[in-house]
Amino acid sequence: MDGIKQYMSFRKVGKPLEKRVLQWFDYMWVTHTMLNEETVLASLPDKLKAEIAINVHMDILSQVGIFQDCEPGLLAELVLKLRLQVFSPGDYICRKGDIGREMYIVKKGRLSVVGNDEKTVFATLGEGSVFGELSILNIAGNKTGNRRTANVMSTGYSDLFVLSKHDLWDALAEYPEAKEMLIAKGKEVLLKDNLLDQEATEEGGESVDEKMKLIEQKIDALSERFLTLSLRFDKSLTELKKKINLLEVKHRTEKEERSHFHQLTVKPELHLQPGEMSLNVPNSYDC
Repeated sequence: MDGIKQYMSFRKVGKPLEKRVLQWFDYMWVTHTMLNEETVLASLPDKLKAEIAINVHMDILSQVGIFQDCEPGLLAELVLKLRLQVFSPGDYICRKGDIGREMYIVKKGRLSVVGNDEKTVFATLGEGSVFGELSILNIAGNKTGNRRTANVMSTGYSDLFVLSKHDLWDALAEYPEAKEMLIAKGKEVLLKDNLLDQEATEEGGESVDEKMKLIEQKIDALSERFLTLSLRFDKSLTELKKKINLLEVKHRTEKEERSHFHQLTVKPELHLQPGEMSLNVPNSYDC
């Protein structure tokens, strides 16, 4: 606590924000949620950690309507992917129009669905409430386009379990039947709320998922192709460097040989002073 106080003082953080930060630490300390679950369970084998997580959180996940008929294996995997987040009073969990990348389960606290003026309250969410699940299912024909349809704000301190879209789809890869069932349930909810474009559904079907897989396959193929070309380039570059080195050595050797030969064949020049004659050249010839 002293460290964070010194940091905020050094950085000249405004008093209102400083007060919120300190209150958050107080809340975390009082509710004992300062304990890092991963750190506490780090010494346990993976199997025991999984069993504890399932024992503690399975009831929470089973409250989510779309997951109620899922097989235990999938629920166990999803439980292990839940992450706890704590929100302070006035924090927005999501805003209308945001792209939905997570779903939320209220473990503790109260949330308000508010208007853009932050004062008008349309609904209140309490312990066990679930929201955001439809935005992470990638349902073809969803009129909202997987975007948030409301502003959700924490009225006090709230503990929420979060499941990301990536973690959900990673788990569903091994449970194709459960994936079809979840999408079907999601379509029913959207149809009931008049948020499903049936024509787009018929045209798209499961095309979103199929397109994603096709894109992934193309990316993998391009990655393999790039790796092959990169290896070929490196090999060619290495061979080219060797050839250049050999040519440089050959050129240097030939240059040295020519220089040596030139020194052996060229006679030294004889420099005479004025009036001097070479002894080897006759001064006159007899006729």
